[in-house]
Amino acid sequence: MNNKVKHDFLWGSASAAYQCEGGWNEGGKGLSNWDQFCHSEKNKKGFTGDVAADFYHRYKEDIRMAAEGGQNTLRFSISWTRILPDQSGKVNEEGVNFYKDVLLECKKYGITPNVTLLHYDIPAWLEDMGGYRNPIFADEFAKYCKVVFEQFGELIPLYVTINEITHNAICSYLTGHYPPNIHSTQALCEVGYNMIMAHAKAVVEFRKFNFKNSQVGIVHTTNTVQILKDTPEYRIAQRRCDLFKNKWITDPVILGKFPDDLLPLLKESGIDTSFVKQEDLDLLATTHIDFLGQNCYTRTLARPYREEDGETNYYPNNVGAGQKRLEGYVVKNWFTSDHDLNNPMNAWGREEYPKTVYDMLMGIKKDYGDIPVYITENGCAMYEKVEEDGKIHDQRRIDFMKGYLDWLVKAENEGCNVKGYYAWSTTDCYSWINGYEKRYGLVYIDYESEDLKRIPKDSYYWFKDYIKEHTEGE
Repeated sequence: MNNKVKHDFLWGSASAAYQCEGGWNEGGKGLSNWDQFCHSEKNKKGFTGDVAADFYHRYKEDIRMAAEGGQNTLRFSISWTRILPDQSGKVNEEGVNFYKDVLLECKKYGITPNVTLLHYDIPAWLEDMGGYRNPIFADEFAKYCKVVFEQFGELIPLYVTINEITHNAICSYLTGHYPPNIHSTQALCEVGYNMIMAHAKAVVEFRKFNFKNSQVGIVHTTNTVQILKDTPEYRIAQRRCDLFKNKWITDPVILGKFPDDLLPLLKESGIDTSFVKQEDLDLLATTHIDFLGQNCYTRTLARPYREEDGETNYYPNNVGAGQKRLEGYVVKNWFTSDHDLNNPMNAWGREEYPKTVYDMLMGIKKDYGDIPVYITENGCAMYEKVEEDGKIHDQRRIDFMKGYLDWLVKAENEGCNVKGYYAWSTTDCYSWINGYEKRYGLVYIDYESEDLKRIPKDSYYWFKDYIKEHTEGE
C-alpha cells in the first residue's frame, strides 16, 4: 500500500443552495418550500436561510478560497426556483446566468463542478399541491432537469439528480420537522417511491442529450448497518434496517429494481402499495446511474424490535450539547437502533466511527461491483468561536476527518473505485432548522460582521496538507 490515491482523485468540499446561497428573493428567484416554511409559524426556532453564507454575492471569494486550500472540485446545488421561478415553465435567465458565472469561476481555478439538481428545496407551488407525495412530482422534476441539461450541458461534468432521498423523506414525512411537517408511514413510502421515479425520469432526460463529457448519478446518505450480536434475530433486524436505510435506494438506481423482499415486507406492515405501477418498474430497469455519491457520517447499529419500542419514528437530536438524547430509529416489527456507548458521540448524539467509510466502500464493491463512488459529504459539527489569536482551532474536526480519510485511502488502495471526497462543508452554513450555531465549515463565517467575514479554520489548512501528502504525483 502506498497510502496515496490516484493523481486524478477529486478533493473538495460541499454545500447546498438553501444552506449557503442567500439572495432568497433576488435575481428573479421564485418561492421555495423552505422559504415558505421558514417564514411561517411552523418555524419554531425562527432561523432562516434568507442570507445564510451569502454565496449568491460572495461566490468568487468562496471558490477562490477553496482553490487556495488545495481543492480541485466543488459540490454545490442549483435552486430549482432560481431556474424556474413559477409554474409557467418560463426560464429565469438571471438565475441561469448566475450559475454560469459560478461554473466559469470554477473553470478559472481548475475546479471540477459536481452539481446537485435537488437538495431539499422544491417550488412552493408544487409543495402546495402535495409536493413529493403528489405523483406529478416526478414529471415536474424531469421537466426542470431537462431545462438544466439544456442550459448548462457539459459545463457540468458531474450531475447529481437528488440529494439524500432517505433523509429528506424521513425528516419531512416521518419525524415531520422538515416541511411539510407530516408524520405518516404511508406518506413516507409514497414519497420515497415518487422520488425514486423522479430520479429515473431525470436520467431518461439526461440520456437524450448523449453527452460525451458529463455523467449522471445520485447522492445517498449511507449508513452501513451493523449488529453487536450475531444471532438469527439480529441478522433479520440487520437486513430489514439495510432495506430501510439503504437498499430501497441503491438497488433501484444501480440494479434497476427494488429488492425482492421489500414490497412483501411493506404489505405485511400494513402499507398500501397500490402506488407501485408496472410501467414505472419497467422504466426503472432502464435507468442505471454512472456514479454513486455517498454522504458518509456514521454507521447504523440495529437490534430486533421490541414491543416497548413503540411506533415507527426517527429521533434526531436537534438540541445539541448538554442533552442525553441519542440519535436513532424505530421501525415497528423491523428493527430498532442499537448503540455502542464505548465509542465517542458528538454533541448531537451521533456515534463517531471512522471505519464505517471503509466498511461502506467494501460493501458497495461486494454488492455492486466496480461502480464509481464519490464520498459527497463527510464532516463534523462543532460549536466554535474565534479565539484570542483571531483563529479557529477545530482540532476535533481535524481528528474526525483524518480518521475517515485514512480509512478511505486504505479502501482505495485495496481496489475500491472511490474517485473523490468532499468535506461538509465549504463554509459554515444554515443547518436545517438548527440555524447557525451548529458549524460544519472548513471556513468560519462571522455572522456578526457586516460583510460576513470568512476566516479559514485550522482544518482548512490541515486538509490542504493532507491532499498534498496523499495524492500520487503531488
